[in-house]
Amino acid sequence: MKSLVIVNVGQAPKNQLEKYGDFELWAKRAIGEPVVPIVFHDGVAEPLPDFDTLAGVIIMGSLAMVTEQTPWMKRLGEQILALNNQKIPLLGICFGHQLIADALGGRVDYNPRGLEIGTIELERCDDAQHDALFSSVSPQFKAQAVHFQSVLDLPPHAVRLAKSAMDDNHAFRVGENTWGVQFHPEFTPDIMHDSLSNQKDHLGDEYASKVQCVTDTEQAKQILVQFAQLCAERT
Repeated sequence: MKSLVIVNVGQAPKNQLEKYGDFELWAKRAIGEPVVPIVFHDGVAEPLPDFDTLAGVIIMGSLAMVTEQTPWMKRLGEQILALNNQKIPLLGICFGHQLIADALGGRVDYNPRGLEIGTIELERCDDAQHDALFSSVSPQFKAQAVHFQSVLDLPPHAVRLAKSAMDDNHAFRVGENTWGVQFHPEFTPDIMHDSLSNQKDHLGDEYASKVQCVTDTEQAKQILVQFAQLCAERT
């Protein structure tokens, strides 16, 4: 039976790792009762499993930066191209979103507007109305975010699905099987609180107001649930 592979591309911060486990566990919990077998994979250490075994792939966030262009990032980027060409469902989250954009011809770098962090307001773009993952999301919805780098230019032929006040390319799709989301559908409010705490010195006077705005982001979480369902249906 084919599996949904959740790819870890770097360890969570120590305080969050001790409380919640690593990034891939956060995604599995958000998905809930699995409709397709889920397995974890270390994308830094080794290439993805044989594509014939894949129902779909999720590439998680990372403390690394796509602009570092390390050998493992380049290797995974080549596999992203192959996954897209073979129409295997693929979802990138935060770092994963940026790596997919980079691999498919987009441009990633530090966001000139600075760090985007906290529970933020997203606007669904017109092209998302009939998207397999975003069609059920409200025109305005909340999501958790923490990122210094962004997709500054989308890949050729990409469809923009969501944007925020600080990031025009918060979500996109290439073809009918490849998605990237800059926001974190796997974050709980507790995880978001810890992420804010980790950036407290950077945020200065903004910290307290951002803490007060943290809330549940159920619609954003449903992107992961919908993706798992799509993988099950296409197996």
